[in-house]
Amino acid sequence: MDSKNSHLRIPLRLVIYGILAMILIAVGTAVYIHYHAYLSPGPLSAVNHTGEELGGFTSHAMFEQECSFCHAPVHCITDNRCQECHMDIAQQRAEAMGLHSLLPGTEQCQSCHVEHQGREAVISRVVFKNINHEGISGFSLAQHETRFDGTPMVCEDCHTEGRFAADEVNCVDCHTAAGEEMIAEHRVEHGENCRGCHDGQDSIVDFDHDAVYVLAQGHENVGCADCHAEQVFAGTPQTCESCHEEPDVHAGQFGQDCARCHTAVAWAPAQLTQHQFMLNHGDGETLACTSCHVTSYAEVTCEECHTTADMIAAHPAEKSPDFTLGQPCASCHSTGQPEDTMPLAHAQ
Repeated sequence: MDSKNSHLRIPLRLVIYGILAMILIAVGTAVYIHYHAYLSPGPLSAVNHTGEELGGFTSHAMFEQECSFCHAPVHCITDNRCQECHMDIAQQRAEAMGLHSLLPGTEQCQSCHVEHQGREAVISRVVFKNINHEGISGFSLAQHETRFDGTPMVCEDCHTEGRFAADEVNCVDCHTAAGEEMIAEHRVEHGENCRGCHDGQDSIVDFDHDAVYVLAQGHENVGCADCHAEQVFAGTPQTCESCHEEPDVHAGQFGQDCARCHTAVAWAPAQLTQHQFMLNHGDGETLACTSCHVTSYAEVTCEECHTTADMIAAHPAEKSPDFTLGQPCASCHSTGQPEDTMPLAHAQ
């Protein structure tokens, strides 16, 4: 014996132990498979979602006694064993086409299709939370987890023909059933390329909302439905009072010309920033607010200083043909200054 290499040789007894261990594992696996009826975690599904026969079977329940159809020693469920029947899936993966070519980890069939859940289980219904649909397609399922009747959605609700290309998704059928008149009008106005505008998160794809109405500061996190009730977008009012009622703290005194005192940052602090009419009107002294706002700050009263006789005398018909008593003075006298837009009689 070469003493130089003797320390590298594996003792015979270890080799024997290794062989015995492998035999025990194989026997144990065989026993497990044979007596699966006592160890099975639950019945297999008897549902056939396609109505077709695959590998001579119409459901998994038909080979429930043959665990080895799906399970392999050590590796347990393997994609190769599943694909011996589901050859269409094997084709999708091999040719990089269809759903199973897009999804990651499709070699782990059980991650989406969970068996042993009972005879009525529909294992073709994929659990959406296991799929990053937005990462794969750019379309979020945040608003498409349930149907309009509240039941869970399945892939086939949108991919009605079993095809998963973006241009083959059927949006119209489902949404028409929920609102036929609205969808019919929507298709006429915007066409049928739904994903050209919609991203699944109630926002418009590549739409610059700021070009129409700036969503900044206090409006930054406002939901679409808060302003666009019943999905009406065209003609949406853009004034504060169209969404915000006059608060109780105003006590009916300030009206709803909100932008005079408030900004989009927040309601508080409030500060009068827009007052076009000059406060030194008349004798040059700063007027008290109540001089013109006698009843409330939302109304202007000129008659406290300018009597009816004075105004009639200052607006002769030949020089002020459009003047009528009772019309808002600010429609002509917006700032109250001599250089203001005014009837000719005032300029003399």
